[in-house]
Amino acid sequence: MSSATPGLPAAAVRVLIDSLSAEGLDPHALAIARGGTILAEHSWAPWSADRPALSYSASKTFTSLAIGLLRSEGLLSLDDSAGALLGLPDPHGITVRHLLTMNTGHSQAQADTFDFDVRTLLSTPPAAAPGTSFAYNSDATYALSCIVTAVTGQRLTDYLRPRLLDPLGIGRRWMKPAFGIEQGASGFHLTVHDLARIGMLLADGGRFGGAQVVPADYVDELARPWSDTRDPSQPADPENDWTYGYGYQVWRGRHGFRVDGAYGQFAVVLPEHGLVIAYQGATLETQRTMRAFWRFVEAVEVADAAEDDAPDAAPAAGAPSSLDAWDARAALAPAPDGQPDATGTEVVAAPHGWTVTLPPAITGGAAQTVPVGDSGWTRTVLDLPVPAESREPVVVGPPVDDGTHVAVAARGAADAEGTLIHVVVPTSPHRLIVRRAADGTVTAAWHTVPLRGGAFATLAVPAWLAHDAG
Repeated sequence: MSSATPGLPAAAVRVLIDSLSAEGLDPHALAIARGGTILAEHSWAPWSADRPALSYSASKTFTSLAIGLLRSEGLLSLDDSAGALLGLPDPHGITVRHLLTMNTGHSQAQADTFDFDVRTLLSTPPAAAPGTSFAYNSDATYALSCIVTAVTGQRLTDYLRPRLLDPLGIGRRWMKPAFGIEQGASGFHLTVHDLARIGMLLADGGRFGGAQVVPADYVDELARPWSDTRDPSQPADPENDWTYGYGYQVWRGRHGFRVDGAYGQFAVVLPEHGLVIAYQGATLETQRTMRAFWRFVEAVEVADAAEDDAPDAAPAAGAPSSLDAWDARAALAPAPDGQPDATGTEVVAAPHGWTVTLPPAITGGAAQTVPVGDSGWTRTVLDLPVPAESREPVVVGPPVDDGTHVAVAARGAADAEGTLIHVVVPTSPHRLIVRRAADGTVTAAWHTVPLRGGAFATLAVPAWLAHDAG
């Protein structure tokens, strides 16, 4: 390359954007960074690159970094008993390291039943010796969040604020609580910029903006494949990016490693290229998203190999207004398990569009009527508080805001089959697809089903966040 500062091949960026849209992967926001600078940024309305959205398990990496910072401050070691830190029995010797690597020894069937119950996680006899068997276990990460609060007396995000979030320029954000403690495993609402910045920090060994924010030795450990994620009952599949191992709350892949959340919330970190791909989307076929990324990486490698011409820099940060998620609606199908009880759903013509009334089975609360635009997205905010939780918290920490409101954006169009309406929650990856047939029959289905409940109320956020997105 003729340039000391690597760029991005602009044609490859355009191909990536086009392929994400054309292949029905429902892209929402994309930011590509190289050499510590975001060089390309795009978003698809009604999502926006500068508005936080639910990142699901991408939250886990932030929890891991909190543990690394606690270790650097001498407040714990990775071989400490989780029970001792929480003041709970730990009869099976589960340590912080076991939680970080999801090697508690519990089977997947066991891990799927804990439901934010750390006492049960620690007391349940694991199917294998801790440290010997991987099972994806979000409750292990929730236990880490509880440990952060037990050790510091602070919420996870408050502990991270001066140590990580402020140095990375990550502004006011919300992490959903579970039984009084920030989830740690999920619930963090982040922008695609935030994902890019955490990826840039990890790509540079814990440095950001010239400063060492997270100890380099912890970042090095974090990225190692501590856990074997292959299914021994299945033949080896080099195309499966979930079989390359698990680190400290990050997944290894064919290239580098990644921050990873359900339905396609990613920060793909490729330190060997100084490259980070941050992404928010919604698909059940996340491996297809990864393949699109790898085609882009191959194009970057080809451009880097050219000796006479450095790659053209991609467009500067700033999302083109022409990108709209509505344009790909024909490629978006309901999830196989995405059909809620739509009884009571009504679509009524209105000036400049329609209104759609959603019943309690879909909202998770009271029935709600949403205005729908016929030439653009119509935004509104619903009051849908989440029911209070009754279980005694494992740790008593500072209060955490509950979700009380849901921002929605809706758009519709008449077609040969009747009326098609999409009701999107832009603080999440999710959309509901509503269809009124020519005979007046109304159906509704989620494109991707919200985890932990499959209703709008499970996506509720504090009022300030909902109105910022509304």
